[in-house]
Amino acid sequence: MKPNPKNLAVAAFLVSAMAGAQAADPAVFDGANGTLRLPVLQIDNAKYFNVVIKLLDTGLLKANDPAVVGEDIQFVSTGNMLLLPQLAIGRDLFTQVSLTHPSFSLVSYGGVVTSPPFTGTGSTGHLLDVRVTAVATAQNPVTLVNVVRPMSQQEFCSDASLRLPITQSQQQAVLAGNWTLKACTFNVIEGKGSIAMTLSVSGLALPYSATYVYH
Repeated sequence: MKPNPKNLAVAAFLVSAMAGAQAADPAVFDGANGTLRLPVLQIDNAKYFNVVIKLLDTGLLKANDPAVVGEDIQFVSTGNMLLLPQLAIGRDLFTQVSLTHPSFSLVSYGGVVTSPPFTGTGSTGHLLDVRVTAVATAQNPVTLVNVVRPMSQQEFCSDASLRLPITQSQQQAVLAGNWTLKACTFNVIEGKGSIAMTLSVSGLALPYSATYVYH
């Protein structure tokens, strides 16, 4: 595939800039296909991890921009600015790179960074994939990061916060007291669990469930 001349120009501009100090988890620019790989990206008040975007237009690009502060990669929607504290191109690392009014498309992302209220005594730092099935309809999966992995089935099943993804899938708060736990299992070795509940309303028992996979 022939490289995009605009992407080559971006790479040339950045390589000609002064390299910054070494830092962990920089954004990585691939000039051959015009993509940016971002370990964590904050968009206003939400954070996503393992984000890959394709740059269609860099807009106004600056290196060593004092407007880029802190260690978080950010996209500020109100000013349409992408702020990269560290940017790696090949073996070179640059700091305080900003793109004002860029145009890009999302290629992929790993999940949403949250601060879940999970409890327990297991080791921290795990990813947790949660998929809820509401009345036979599978919901979009959610990935939580830096969670505690339970050390037993009892710990998993007794953690009320693990049932929140199920009950919150039903938005009518007035039904909060109409839930019944039907089944709960957790495989400590594989890090896989499941919870089944029913919602009783108008004489009907509606099935809800969720699967949990710790990585």
